[in-house]
Amino acid sequence: MKNDEGENTPQRALNDVLLIEDRAQVDLDKAQRALLASDVSWLEYRAEFRRQMIKDGFLNHPWRSIFEADMIFTLIGHKWLEGEVLTVKQVATYFEAFTSEVTITRHIDDMVASGTLVRKPDSKDRRRLLLMPTQRLFEIGRIFLEARKEIARKHGFVFDPLRGTAEQ
Repeated sequence: MKNDEGENTPQRALNDVLLIEDRAQVDLDKAQRALLASDVSWLEYRAEFRRQMIKDGFLNHPWRSIFEADMIFTLIGHKWLEGEVLTVKQVATYFEAFTSEVTITRHIDDMVASGTLVRKPDSKDRRRLLLMPTQRLFEIGRIFLEARKEIARKHGFVFDPLRGTAEQ
């Protein structure tokens, strides 16, 4: 919106449509642009990987969100590597803002059927089922992580373990 003097207001600036000719003027630095390109590359890789997983019969229900499944795989694998085994209820609490426990359970059913997770009764409370990753989960995870590292490198990102501890 223009004010009475005909000037652009902050609200108008936020609502203006960007034309392709204006892309060089978007205020993102080189690292931000590289990160954005890295994310898009990852999405392209992930879409192709999903098509292959459907073709190979890994996904019995391909209409379910593969991104939700990826997050569940990542969470369970990461927590397991840290020495923590999760239950369905615990996993559902991580995702409660955007999906239901029923949806999480369906994803886990698919994962169990595909051989990437096992439900194991908790020895301390037989009513609880622990979600245990299999070697197959970690093999798929390695493929994903190698792809992500390669995409990140392609866009100029370098892992620096010293940088993470230097600011403590």
